Amino acid sequence: MKDCLLFFTKFPEPGAVKTRLAEDSSPELAAEFYKTFVEEKLAELAEACRTEIIVCFAPEQARLQMKDWLGTRQRHLAQKGSDLGHKMENAFREAFFMGYERVLLAGSDIPGLSPRIVEEGIEALTPETACLGPADDGGYYCIGFHKSRFLPEVFHSMHWSTEDVAQQTLSRMETQGLAVHTMETLEDIDTIEDLETLTALGTSGPLGEKALAMARKLTGL
Repeated sequence: MKDCLLFFTKFPEPGAVKTRLAEDSSPELAAEFYKTFVEEKLAELAEACRTEIIVCFAPEQARLQMKDWLGTRQRHLAQKGSDLGHKMENAFREAFFMGYERVLLAGSDIPGLSPRIVEEGIEALTPETACLGPADDGGYYCIGFHKSRFLPEVFHSMHWSTEDVAQQTLSRMETQGLAVHTMETLEDIDTIEDLETLTALGTSGPLGEKALAMARKLTGL
């Protein structure tokens, strides 16, 4: 069976990524942390996952910069659409068009996203079952479908970045008759407080060595 992970990421341009984190540090430091974190997270997943990884990047015109940054080991696919929902829907459609049957989409700023979780999500996908990984802020960090039961409706007319996105998505899936494998709840990195929590965990936490060093620089811990 042909599987893939759609790894949603942005080119680390200061002022365009981790803007809430930048409020308590600087656009340059926030972008450098994000850059370092994504590099280590992608390397971790690529090393241990059996699943193919496609880097879904934004903005569309950053293809060459993305390949210079993350290399060419993974296929690169531009995010296309007017909002997050359209971008995710289009990414799934392109993956299915390329012949993948089980597709998981995940964000790139989730410290707890591990090879184990990726494989769990992929293995859960069947014609009868989708998967959803709720985030602690009410959104979700991953979503997955089998090619034969893709539901683009879950991406339509959604108020993104609100606290009930995951619950609304789950309800839409179940209304359409899909069973849903619910993953464990994970946190993303939005604020300096998020980084302070991760920094306090040190090397026993989910941050890689370089990202942890950057987190300590931002937090002063």
